[in-house]
Amino acid sequence: MRASTETVRLLTEYYAAMEANSPREFGSYYAEDMTLTFGNSPEIKGRENIIAAFSAKLDEVVSLGHDLVNAWEEEGGVVFFESIGRWTLRGGAVIEIKAASKITIVDGKFVDQRIYVDNAPVLEALEREDG
Repeated sequence: MRASTETVRLLTEYYAAMEANSPREFGSYYAEDMTLTFGNSPEIKGRENIIAAFSAKLDEVVSLGHDLVNAWEEEGGVVFFESIGRWTLRGGAVIEIKAASKITIVDGKFVDQRIYVDNAPVLEALEREDG
């Protein structure tokens, strides 16, 4: 079924904190023992490790905004959604990347997040900037 208004609001607020590169704020959505799987990368476990991983990538760019396209919610707090990530690079380039994600939310906290995306265009653009 379509995600509830409350769930869409939670995701929107979470991504606003990420776009502002506010680790304390976006990290507040994570359970202490949360797991994150980003594409084919190894699983990251624990709130502080996930905050560090996201912060390292966000520090390489001006911002990363997300537009939710579609969101569906299942029993047990499982949320599937499509988004468009809008990477604003230091040189002024803006790169939009489509992604699909699955987040499991328990008691208002993310306990698992899986992100399926090909960020190769962003990585290539960052390499060109570093020249």
